[in-house]
Amino acid sequence: MSRDKLGITKNSKKIIKTFAVASIVLLVFSPGTADAFVRVFLTSGTSWTVPSNWSDVNTIETIGGGGAGDSAATGSAGGGAGAYAAINNLSGLNIGGSITYQVGAGGAPATNAAGDTGGDTVFNGAGTMCAQTGLSVCAKGGVGGSTITGGSGGTTTSSFGTFEYNGGSGAGGSSTGDTAGGGGGAAGPYGAGKNGGSAAASVASGGGGGAGGGLSTAGFPAGTTVGGYGGNNFNYMGGGLGGSAAAGGAATSSGAGGGGGAVGTYNGGAGGSGWEWNSYATTTAGAGGGGGGGGGNTCALGGNGGFYGGGGGGCESDGGAGRVGIIVITYIPSVPTTSRAVRLKGGVRFRGGVRLNQLYIPDFFTVIIKILNPKS
Repeated sequence: MSRDKLGITKNSKKIIKTFAVASIVLLVFSPGTADAFVRVFLTSGTSWTVPSNWSDVNTIETIGGGGAGDSAATGSAGGGAGAYAAINNLSGLNIGGSITYQVGAGGAPATNAAGDTGGDTVFNGAGTMCAQTGLSVCAKGGVGGSTITGGSGGTTTSSFGTFEYNGGSGAGGSSTGDTAGGGGGAAGPYGAGKNGGSAAASVASGGGGGAGGGLSTAGFPAGTTVGGYGGNNFNYMGGGLGGSAAAGGAATSSGAGGGGGAVGTYNGGAGGSGWEWNSYATTTAGAGGGGGGGGGNTCALGGNGGFYGGGGGGCESDGGAGRVGIIVITYIPSVPTTSRAVRLKGGVRFRGGVRLNQLYIPDFFTVIIKILNPKS
């Protein structure tokens, strides 16, 4: 059996490379190996310093800000939600360099006026809009609701990145009654956000849309006597209950939409914050795309969108708030502090991806290599 200069057989090489590739998958996708990569959440500020252990094996994810719901005297529309955009293996960032960014602001509710539009979330670009040139990635914000016209969600055509998903659009309110539309659900890493549910004339208001793709659903339109249920989340669960002589229910699970209020002075339910990064949650970050808020009916407040990027529900007095966007930076450190560098002869090539000539493998893989090849 042939061996190389280190005494490693061809079969051993194949096994070692198989474990190496498996280790990369574990580093990225397994919460149990969270110390093998670094994840940074940006929800405010304008500048980020590239760390000393930065590498070109990375993902930059963005969600745009959600639009607020309208507060027209008759028929208030829901706001649109933020889009999602991401890029993998961004190169050219210098260690110690300062990266300019903008986190898209959530649309603020207004009294008897159209809801504010959510801001664009920009990474590595000096401007504030996705339409600028020279940026690395950008997710478009959702448009605020305006009288009976629902705000559109942030779109992939207006965003910039390798992977993009549309945010859900807000639904229109009724022009013949004080009923409101639900806000849209934000997009996330697993897919598009869903649209808010529409109002029924002089009856009830619509539910907010679910967020983040998967099995999420649009907000339900208002029924004949009750508000529309909120859309379900990625796992097809959690939509807020539609109000029956009551306010709409808040979402009961991450990323679901809030329920719409019944006819009368009943508010819309709030959308649920997302779940995609919950294993790394802190007091200010960790959730994914948020569900849309439910529309209210002759109410004081439409349902607020969920974090991050959810659109607000409409309401006659005050529309629900759209939620701020987010930037999530994930990278495999160039020199992990708890791992041993193992040189794989010839490197490892990922089909369609990058070639890694120096691969850092967690210590337990070093043990496996010793077992397979005691002379190493």
